[in-house]
Amino acid sequence: MNIIDLLDNETLFTKNELEIVHYIKENPQAVILMTIKELAQVTFSSNASIIRLCRKLGYKGFRDFKIDFMRYMESLKYVRQDIDFSFPFQSDEPTWQIINSLAHVYKESIDLINSQLDIDELEKIVDLLDRSQRVFIYATGDSKITAMGFTNKLIKIGKFFYIATENKEEVSFSKAATPQDVALFITYSKQDVYRESLRILLYNHVPIITITSNHDDILFKYSRYHILIPHKEKNEKIATFYSQISFQYVLSILYSLLYKKQKKSIDNRQS
Repeated sequence: MNIIDLLDNETLFTKNELEIVHYIKENPQAVILMTIKELAQVTFSSNASIIRLCRKLGYKGFRDFKIDFMRYMESLKYVRQDIDFSFPFQSDEPTWQIINSLAHVYKESIDLINSQLDIDELEKIVDLLDRSQRVFIYATGDSKITAMGFTNKLIKIGKFFYIATENKEEVSFSKAATPQDVALFITYSKQDVYRESLRILLYNHVPIITITSNHDDILFKYSRYHILIPHKEKNEKIATFYSQISFQYVLSILYSLLYKKQKKSIDNRQS
């Protein structure tokens, strides 16, 4: 869920908070340049009211909110607003047009992900994955298929990650995990199925990494690191084009950085 989706959920806010929300949505470029004091003045509110609003949205304060808001506004420059990621083509379109539409979905998905990737977070994730004894991957459905392709690449560089959900044995894998291991969750939005596994992993003090589009769910909250992909797919869709393109791309980046680290380590030992 992106930051605008959160702001659109007006049932979350009080009457005074809605005044702030409406100003932010109507004046996004101005808000990016404002201090919290300036925003409080133009919305006839207070610093405390703005901080409460930001915390209600899942941020520590106005600074964290503004960083995410700036990142979202910047990402809009990279995305064609006429693309429907859930229904990129219609059944009555000619073949050439369907091909062209899918090409746009692939390109725009990657551009959108690139615009929001946090390089520092990525490098910390790669360091954690590289030094861990074992990595257990939690993914179901289409995401599990994407995860299997990721693990297949890793074998080529001598890294062995395990699909904990392969035979619905995620609870058993969670019980066996230790603080020297890592749990990697790959899920677009639905996270309730992992509650029991998450409880066990937290009890065992296992570091958790989550790749998701769901900003305000339980996995995101308890993850040491996360990669948040913009939420663009609706529940009804032709197929999981956007979400799986996004996961595949992010996992390919992780693989490439792990390969780089592995290659550098080998070169250092040989020199």
